[in-house]
Amino acid sequence: MQQQEKTNIREKKTTLEKMEQQHPYVMMMYLGVMGIFMAFTLLMLLFFNESLIKSVTHPIQFPYAFFISTVAIVSSSFFLEKARQEFYKDNFKKLRNNLLTVFGLGIVFLSLQIIGGYELHQNKIYLEGKTAGSYLYIISAFHMIHLMGGLIYTAYLTNQYTDTADDAVQVLITVTNPYEKVKLQLLTIYWHFMDILWVGIFIGFLIALF
Repeated sequence: MQQQEKTNIREKKTTLEKMEQQHPYVMMMYLGVMGIFMAFTLLMLLFFNESLIKSVTHPIQFPYAFFISTVAIVSSSFFLEKARQEFYKDNFKKLRNNLLTVFGLGIVFLSLQIIGGYELHQNKIYLEGKTAGSYLYIISAFHMIHLMGGLIYTAYLTNQYTDTADDAVQVLITVTNPYEKVKLQLLTIYWHFMDILWVGIFIGFLIALF
């Protein structure tokens, strides 16, 4: 029993030490995504409340574009992981290409979200009043706005790595600079969070509407 307690204390210390060793920007990012998560949790609770009340009398046809957009954003996280691996392999050409793919899939996701909104409108579901349908617009739009921030940062890093890719000296300077690793880590944390967040929202929509 005492041995187990000592092990737990050691693990807690290790976790605290890891947190203390994180770059301040990384800690700020974690705090930021926690705030975003709480905001979306509140919106989803309001959506569930409305959908339980009005789903019987006002059935909602779920946009097919949302299904395809989910595939796009999940795929983008796969390519972002490949990009991160290429950074540590000093292969900035593949790093750039993978980030370009992430950016392209992000644009595809946003486009499909807009198409999904158009599908809702065609099915006579409008952004008016306190209804479950209006929360579909609000939540998806709120997520799109946050993802745009990730897209802008992805474009910034892609541009930087494009300039670096053909210069071996610049590649060496970049990979040995701790701050450059932090910059890519920030994108990774944020983008994966937005991916997981959308998957959670998507599943929540399905549970409430089917």
